[in-house]
This record gives sequence, C-alpha cells and structure tokens, in this order.
Amino acid sequence: MIRMETPEEEQDFLYYQKNCNHVEIKDLTEILRYISFYDAILTVKQCTESNKEEFVQIEKQTKKKIFDLIVLPKLEILETEISNEELIPIITDLRKEWEKTIYIFSNLYKPNEVLFLGKEREYTLAINRVLYSEMPESRRKTLILRLLQDMKNHNKNTYQLFYYSKQNPWSSANLNEENLESKKYFISFLEEWKMDPEFDPEKLTSLKEFQSCLEEIPNTNQKIRILGFFGFFSDYGRFTTKDQTNFSKSNQTRVRYIRQTLFRSHHFHQRLENVLTSCKNSIQSIKEL
Repeated sequence: MIRMETPEEEQDFLYYQKNCNHVEIKDLTEILRYISFYDAILTVKQCTESNKEEFVQIEKQTKKKIFDLIVLPKLEILETEISNEELIPIITDLRKEWEKTIYIFSNLYKPNEVLFLGKEREYTLAINRVLYSEMPESRRKTLILRLLQDMKNHNKNTYQLFYYSKQNPWSSANLNEENLESKKYFISFLEEWKMDPEFDPEKLTSLKEFQSCLEEIPNTNQKIRILGFFGFFSDYGRFTTKDQTNFSKSNQTRVRYIRQTLFRSHHFHQRLENVLTSCKNSIQSIKEL
C-alpha cells in the first residue's frame, strides 16, 4: 500500500499542476501520482520551471517513469551461470526469501510505503546487479549474504508491524469493525475486476473463489484479521475505473493498458493464488475450532 499524501502535499501538487502549461505533462502526472506521488510532484514542479523547448523531454521522461514503475523487473537468477558452487545454496535461500517478499509479505497492510512495489523492485534490481556485475567472488558472497539478511529483516518487521499494530485505514476502534470495513473494501474491487474487460478471463474462477471465501469469514472472529489482504488490493486496485472516470480520453487509454499489464503480470497471478490459499486456510482453521 502507498502512504496517503498529506493535505499539504496534495495542496503543493495542485498548485504546481495548475501552473504547469503543458496539457500532456499534466495528464501524465495524474497517472503518475497513483504510482509515486513524490515523482508526480517533482514532475509538475519541473514543468512550472521549464520552457517550451524542455517540455518534450519532460514528457518522454514521465512516460518512461510510469512504464518503469508499473513493471516489476524479472529476477535473473540462472543457476547454470553461477560458477562459484559455494554460492549456490545461498542463492537458493535468496530466491526463497525474494519470493516471500514479492508474493506474501507484500499482501499485508503497510501504511508507510511511498512507491508502488518499491521494496520489491529495489530488491529485485539489487539481486540482479550483485549476481552479474564484475567483482571478486568474495565480495559477491558478502553482498548476497547482506541482501539475504536485509530481506529477512524487512519481512520480519513487516509482519511484526502488521501483527502487533492495531493501525488500519479506517481508524476502526475494534477488530469487528475493521474486518467489516476490510471485507466491504475488498469485495468492491473483486466485483469491479470481474466486470473489467482488461482482466484475464482465465483468472475469473480464482476471483470468484476468493470472494466466496471472504464472505464466509465471520466479521466477529477474533482470530482472523482480514486486513492481511490489504496490500494486494491496494496495489492492484489503484487504477479502478470508478475512480478515474474524469480522466481525459488519452489517460483512460493509458490506464486500460496499465490495468492489463498488472492483471497479466506474474506477481499478480502469484499473489492472487497466495491470498486465496491464505483465505481458505483461515476458513479451515475456523471449522477445526
């Protein structure tokens, strides 16, 4: 989940956008703000400080920024290309921890994120860079171990923040209220995705299963915190059609492309399967009580 901007930050954005004299750049920042609000502010601020000759370059940079930020880089771990056998078991552990980071812990409620898939992208790029950059093997091993430990610490902190904190997006006073609001929020996205022409038809069954599972969880159950799925819906639900009906035609076309890209990504499919499995496990645990 991306942290909500403060009223002051929103005011700054609107001020710079009003004074940006390039329609296309203003349009693009309307999309960029859903992915990285701070990049959007910097872009419209740059627009207000630039001349006409510089607008073309800013527009190109903004389009590239949007594309770069919605696409999660591919993890380039190729065991056949690892010459140092000592690294193989460490890299196996690294891949497993990366998968937990991308597909599991990213689904939790995290109130302080400032960039879409920020940590996930950061770790992926860092792993690729360390594995395939020219350096002494001893140095490579040190950096891989450091990355592995950093991911473990990040995942542990993410879990503890979620598990021990009562913080939630609706400031609900108790778990019953929080679960009720969470369920309504999640199901609203599922209902929209089922009707979205950009959604992968092959995944509709999983969506319907997930909705049925969510509806089966009692809001009053004190052992299940439905907010554990919030990160998943927050990440992929930011480009909903109902929230962006006032977009320009060109922006609506861009948003359709973005939704298609996200819905067909490996990380969306894997995370959907994980939240569905987690939901089913929760139902099973209730039945066994």
